[in-house]
Amino acid sequence: MKCNKCGEQWETPMGKSHSFCPSCGNKVEFDKKEAQNLDTAQGVLAHIADNFGTDMLLGSKIVSYFADITRSQLSAEKKLIKILADEGALDCLKEAIGKPESEQAVAIKRAVACLPFAKAEGEEMLYNFAAALGWQLPKSQPAEILKPIVQQQPQQAFTAALPNDNKTSRTINVKPTVGSIHKFASIDWRVLAVENDKALLISEKILEKRPYHQPGGNITWENCTLRKYLNGEFLNSLGEVKSSISKTRNNPNPINQWFGTAGGSVTADKVFLLSLDEVCRYFGDSTANLSKKGSTGSYYWINDKNNAARIANYGSEKASWWWLRSPGYYRYIAASVDDVGYVYVIGSSVSIDSGGVRPALWLNL
Repeated sequence: MKCNKCGEQWETPMGKSHSFCPSCGNKVEFDKKEAQNLDTAQGVLAHIADNFGTDMLLGSKIVSYFADITRSQLSAEKKLIKILADEGALDCLKEAIGKPESEQAVAIKRAVACLPFAKAEGEEMLYNFAAALGWQLPKSQPAEILKPIVQQQPQQAFTAALPNDNKTSRTINVKPTVGSIHKFASIDWRVLAVENDKALLISEKILEKRPYHQPGGNITWENCTLRKYLNGEFLNSLGEVKSSISKTRNNPNPINQWFGTAGGSVTADKVFLLSLDEVCRYFGDSTANLSKKGSTGSYYWINDKNNAARIANYGSEKASWWWLRSPGYYRYIAASVDDVGYVYVIGSSVSIDSGGVRPALWLNL
């Protein structure tokens, strides 16, 4: 801050809206009206750094101060800054203060790696923070986000990896195609994607109904009972074919894009449930709707032209709802797809035992 009486400059203690000049004792107020005229995130961050110092800029209160002094048109930036603070990205920058430029550039990369999604936007915002800190760093190309899986047709015969239960009708020259159905372990599996030498599959029907987590409470996919069941008892029930299932060592569990609910750590799974992003990407590409809300009262969902593709029957019964692995509005709620194909972003209580289970897996071809 700068004293309007003697001209002395100093950093305002974190969390304070005013301070006293160390030279003359004059009380100096932080001028929020001046900040109201700023209409870019970079300008606001620089203003906070100049008036409150680096502790405020990279501290836990940055979100409330940013929201307090900026106009509503910066609402998207406010949400992104909250993600940077909650996921520990700003802590990476804090550790690099006063260090060489090379280490500061690495700190930004480490900070981007903390983000569960929106890495390109996050990197852009982190460079705004770096500018506010006075770092002179060349800007790199933003990371790619939500990159669609390239659908390729491998040369191997698909049935070599997907044995048909009915060996007399087995076709040896069938190749994997997105949308095709193949049977093994007495289960019909739908091909969602093909990438190099692997295929992403999901059960065509809801196989059973189970709670996401028993006995309920705050939970993420990493520690829920349904994950333990799918990678244990269920996986073992698949017999010989389980040796052809690829283990996903970096299965992302991003936050709920609408509500900011933490999704937990990256996991290593052989069998899993689809995430919010994946169900939108692979069932008709509804990723554009991940940031849109449709509401009646307190209910939120994705309702679009791809509803029908997401409907699943339970055995010989009519359509039913099924779990996703992403969190809902709270950590004791998990997202789901309902019986008419809406993506139920707000979610259902993890202890409900009527949730349908549609296992997904990557199969080596």
